[in-house]
Amino acid sequence: MKFKIKLHTQIIIGLLLGAVFGSIFHVNQNKLVYISAGNEIVSEDWSEVSFIRKDSVINTFDSKAQISIIKIFKSIRDKKESDDLKISIAYPDGRKEMIENVTAVSKVSSIGVMLKPIGDIFIRLLTMIAVPLVLSSLIVGAASLSDLKHIAKIGGKTIGFYAMTAVMAITIGLFFANVIHPGKFMPEENRKRLMETFQEDAQSKIEENIDLDIVDFIVNIVPKNPFRAIADGNFLQIVFFSILTGIFLSQINSETAKTLLGFFDGISTTMILIVEKIMVIAPYAVFTLISATVAEFGFNILQTLLLYSLTVVIGLAVLTFVEYPLLLKLFTKMSVFKFFKSQEQVIAVAFSTSSSAATLPVTMDICEKKLGVPNRIASFVLPLGTTINMDGTALYQAVAAMFIAQVYGFDLNLTQQITIVLTAALAAIGTAPVPGIGLIMLIIVLRSVGVPTEGIALIIGVDRLLDMCRTVPNVIADSLACVVIASSENELGELNVD
Repeated sequence: MKFKIKLHTQIIIGLLLGAVFGSIFHVNQNKLVYISAGNEIVSEDWSEVSFIRKDSVINTFDSKAQISIIKIFKSIRDKKESDDLKISIAYPDGRKEMIENVTAVSKVSSIGVMLKPIGDIFIRLLTMIAVPLVLSSLIVGAASLSDLKHIAKIGGKTIGFYAMTAVMAITIGLFFANVIHPGKFMPEENRKRLMETFQEDAQSKIEENIDLDIVDFIVNIVPKNPFRAIADGNFLQIVFFSILTGIFLSQINSETAKTLLGFFDGISTTMILIVEKIMVIAPYAVFTLISATVAEFGFNILQTLLLYSLTVVIGLAVLTFVEYPLLLKLFTKMSVFKFFKSQEQVIAVAFSTSSSAATLPVTMDICEKKLGVPNRIASFVLPLGTTINMDGTALYQAVAAMFIAQVYGFDLNLTQQITIVLTAALAAIGTAPVPGIGLIMLIIVLRSVGVPTEGIALIIGVDRLLDMCRTVPNVIADSLACVVIASSENELGELNVD
């Protein structure tokens, strides 16, 4: 009999091999390319790099400052102040090199990064499916519930469950931030270097001027133009429009309504089928995505922010492997082991893509086919969860806010920490299910307790790696909610987990 490795096992193998491949073929952290007068000048293993203007040194970097050199040169170039800039490079053997008229400074790429477009195509394919899947599934799901009271009941349970897990997640984050105190152990030298390196990135986030206004937030859930909401991928507005359309389609007793529901049901079924076909390339895509991430960022930045990163990861681990199993046992009779076994594919895709939206098609497929959740509940709960449930992001924002406050010497009292709980919970609801958006929402949390927003520069360097980690509990909580709601309605089918 021909041996065949199951897809979720292939994906995990791809993830592990990608990490190894990226580590081997990593971007050289001691090598830079300078473009001067159209020529490439490669510098390697320098001891010191200085930016000089009018014979005055304006910046000096040591051998470990590759990212700082690139970021600060980009800032100078963007301000159009690089015309008279000279770069002096000193080497351990005493040799010196002076470069003038530099137009660009960059890392030397590696094969680990060059393969990333394959993974990008995979993410785009899954993201392509997300909007039509949410739209069609929610319309069919809302229509199948038929009774308005039943819809309100399911919706109330779903939102209540997500709100409860969000508050618990933030509380876990605050607990570990208070116990470990990651920000109090950061050396001043590291703080200055991180601020200097990532201040431009931080400023660009701050300038987006995101604010949290509850009234505006509620008003903006209602789309002026549903087609624009669909085009822009505004999930909250899509969810509102879809539920409303489904409710009133179910009130129309005519062949036209049945035809429309059949049409949307056909789209939903087709999207799920497309997911199954796309997942064939998942092991290769995950391999390239993880390889590129490890090759590009490596683990050097983690050394500087090790305690902060560990605090976030420990919190996420407790959230995922302690809180969620307890809730599963409390609200259902499902085996914890089988539940998590069914999530292997979901976890791998979420971790590699850092996107709840891109993972949604996979989550829906798994919940219906393996966990026994009926389509009418899965198609209602999961899109809603993808939009408003961000437990991992909320926990990360709580830890990040405490970390930045501790670095700056702020001792946040109980009232301020409760403010973080409320603000992070609301910010998580408004967080788009795409990579990197958590940083922007963190600004709202920092403002709510008076912590300097430019402090996000301290954590930008590890945000991509932690984004991958925090997406995992985001999507697992969606599956958990699906199972809990279905169980509460006595509609949970049989498990189909090997």
